[in-house]
Amino acid sequence: MQEVLVRTSDGRRLIKIDDVFCNSSRDFRGGNEGVAILFLASWISLLSDSPLNSRAKPFRLYRDFLNRILRDGLKAVVLEFSSLSHELVSNHTLMGQGTSIGPWIPAMKDTPVFFEYNRYFKTGDVVLLDFLYTFLNFGKKLKYEDESFNEDAFRTWSDVEKRLAVLEFVPEDLSSLRVILSTLLPTFSWQTGIYPKFGPGSVSERHVRTRSRKIETLTYDYAIDRFILRHPTLSGSDGEGYRDLIRYLIPNEDVWVPDKLTCVRVSSLRFVPKNLKVARSICMEPNTLMYFQQAVMREFITLIEHSPLNAFIDIKDQSRNQMLAYHGSYTGCVDTLDLSSASDSVSLQLVKQVFPADWLKVMLVTRSQYAYVPDGTKVLLEKFAPMGSALCFPTQCIIFASVCIYAGCRCEYEKSCPKQPFLDWLSPQRVRNIVSLFKKGTTVAYEKFGYQPLAVYGDDICVDSKLTQYVSPILQRLGFQLNINKSFTGSQSFRESCGMYCLDGRDITPLYFTVEGVQVRLTPAHVASHVHLINAAFDRGFKNLYRFLRRSISAWDAGKYRSKKSDLPAIPYVCPDSSTWGIKCHAPVNSHLRKCGNIDIHEEEYRHWTISYDFKDDPTDLESVDSYEYMRWWARSHSSDFADPNESVWRSDVGGSRIKWVWTPLY
Repeated sequence: MQEVLVRTSDGRRLIKIDDVFCNSSRDFRGGNEGVAILFLASWISLLSDSPLNSRAKPFRLYRDFLNRILRDGLKAVVLEFSSLSHELVSNHTLMGQGTSIGPWIPAMKDTPVFFEYNRYFKTGDVVLLDFLYTFLNFGKKLKYEDESFNEDAFRTWSDVEKRLAVLEFVPEDLSSLRVILSTLLPTFSWQTGIYPKFGPGSVSERHVRTRSRKIETLTYDYAIDRFILRHPTLSGSDGEGYRDLIRYLIPNEDVWVPDKLTCVRVSSLRFVPKNLKVARSICMEPNTLMYFQQAVMREFITLIEHSPLNAFIDIKDQSRNQMLAYHGSYTGCVDTLDLSSASDSVSLQLVKQVFPADWLKVMLVTRSQYAYVPDGTKVLLEKFAPMGSALCFPTQCIIFASVCIYAGCRCEYEKSCPKQPFLDWLSPQRVRNIVSLFKKGTTVAYEKFGYQPLAVYGDDICVDSKLTQYVSPILQRLGFQLNINKSFTGSQSFRESCGMYCLDGRDITPLYFTVEGVQVRLTPAHVASHVHLINAAFDRGFKNLYRFLRRSISAWDAGKYRSKKSDLPAIPYVCPDSSTWGIKCHAPVNSHLRKCGNIDIHEEEYRHWTISYDFKDDPTDLESVDSYEYMRWWARSHSSDFADPNESVWRSDVGGSRIKWVWTPLY
């Protein structure tokens, strides 16, 4: 049960969200009770943080809000409100209407924030808009478990596979993209070396999570051995360096011998919660393939950084897309495009037709050819690499950036009106010339010639508005589907890319409820997400939400992590500008934590939790783990500055997280 104390026009009232309420609501059952109770109590607290707090809301408004959830269901209300938020911002225009706010939205009258909307419609107060957009979107990313979502996700996944199986490409599109990529991509030759590593997530093999288990389950693969490890650049033209390469790259080199035991090229299809509408499909890759996919991805990133595509792709940073979304929201010169099921829609045949042969070889030898679906059936994959493959993201970036450059080529071709066919007109030099027409950086310039900066991050595309009419049909012909609801173009004054939501030059990114693992035992994900939401409420000035979330942590079932001195979890309070992990507050007092003096540093320390992103391996397997740690150190020391082989940074190579006790100086 959660209790929320709110100030109303009738005085302070206590609102209880308990099991009785859960049993009465159709959407609270099925393992969602814990997260739903905490979310709804947080939502009510956020409602009491209205900027118009000089006039407290009447208690009947809270009562009617809860009754509506009981009547319609939590899921239906959250989805309706998020739909209203989309209508609210997408109706804003830079030109063409009497008011930039757009037409009146009658459905807002049935929401508990109608008074704020009415005031915003009359005054255009951006503070009210920030609150409205956050309140309406607060539950959009709620972690909601529903088996029917998995069925829908699998149906969508299967439909994409069927669509790719019968997809016929336009030869001119393939030839044009092939010219563009062969011109812009450097030769793939492993010049910087090969540095494989284990991925951060699960693999298709069962019960394989820790480094030691991943080392044990590495298996020999003929294709990887022949086309990667025996590459002349790595092992020498005569192959003399092959055994040394195996010794450095394979922690347990005894497994890397040609025999009947070869790498399995079958991934496992799984579904994870995404939001209240759908689940997300991912594929867990085989351990050996993922190990070498990481090496190929690293080389991809290095080669992109040393190619002309570096001006459009930055796999390590989303800020370029975010800044272009910001500029596009008040200039209208940059459109933000989003695709549906983009990672599943990259056809294997498309990759084979457009990528250079030297790139294609390493892409194919580290690729899963089949996938096990939920009923145990093994399905031949029509897609190149599903979400879960290390090559999925960079491959998307390269393809979508080349499509936008192709659009620029088509635009320039139509401007010049040459008599020769397009493919005869398109040459490597013309590709380089058109790439130079795109402005560099993230500054939007009002110029008659050339194009605004281009940025691609996965399926988030920021492109010059003049090219959108070319980009959209090209993407459709290549098998991709534009998400109309998440794409913003033309005179709309709203843009969104890589998590930044901008309206008319103002960042209005909403605060989402993203607390995880409420119903199960205390986990690192729950602690980290809960503390993050508390601090986000503090930063945004939502005082009532901040107080409620801070009080709600006392209800945690901390188990073995519980502090013996206090019922409160051992999470420190920190100053707003502190770099220490903890809960932000203006005057931190940590009387609930255990303290002691440290004679070495002559200061008092306190004992608290922190989140450690590594696994605690079985002590009996430390020898195999140490060999992997040494290999990772060797890889790093040969690619950058010297590193200590005992440096613990490499222990994040396989991901994972746990709650850990630490001592921190008091001041």
